[in-house]
Amino acid sequence: MIIVSVTDRKGCVRPLLEQAELIAAAGADMIVLREKDLPEDELLDMAASLKEICRRHRTEFCMDSPADVARAAGAETVWLPFRAFMESGRPCFRKVGVSVHSLEEGLQADGLGADFLVYGNVFETACKPGKPAKGLEEMETLAKAAKAPVYAIGGIGPGNIAMVRDRGASGACLMSGLMKSEDPTATILELRRNLCGRLQRHTPFFGSILASIVK
Repeated sequence: MIIVSVTDRKGCVRPLLEQAELIAAAGADMIVLREKDLPEDELLDMAASLKEICRRHRTEFCMDSPADVARAAGAETVWLPFRAFMESGRPCFRKVGVSVHSLEEGLQADGLGADFLVYGNVFETACKPGKPAKGLEEMETLAKAAKAPVYAIGGIGPGNIAMVRDRGASGACLMSGLMKSEDPTATILELRRNLCGRLQRHTPFFGSILASIVK
């Protein structure tokens, strides 16, 4: 399972690029720049800096923005809202992710060539106060039916990441869990260990190998 960090500069415990450096160095698989209120020139400047951080740490860089802005930033991976993806079709990027909020949306985006589907919110989250959690059942159905991998988002942390993986998610997207972390290295290590611990209980041989990797 991959760990995806989604940015939120307003809720970050330190300047965003400093936090992103720590997150990338700690081994996050992807960092998504999601700062939709920034003017385009400021967003592109931030994208250039974050892209360089990701390059240094071999972390995948993604933009949650309109396709033309992501293209101007030189991003190879873009994450689009469902409606924008359906209206414009799959833009020409190496990878295109799509936010989906139901099985029907997920299957439609999958059928039009999405490379990954971001399903949520699976648990209640402070990022979307008052919005009920969707739970894991529909996400599991989507993960079994879709060709594209499904990444879960919403309220995910060390205590439930293994549960999400066990229900078919290929990735876990965290915003406040990493943006608000005083020690992203410790947070990501705990996420990895909890994933390995669940594997070790079910498959001792492979679990022991994975556990040794994160020590």
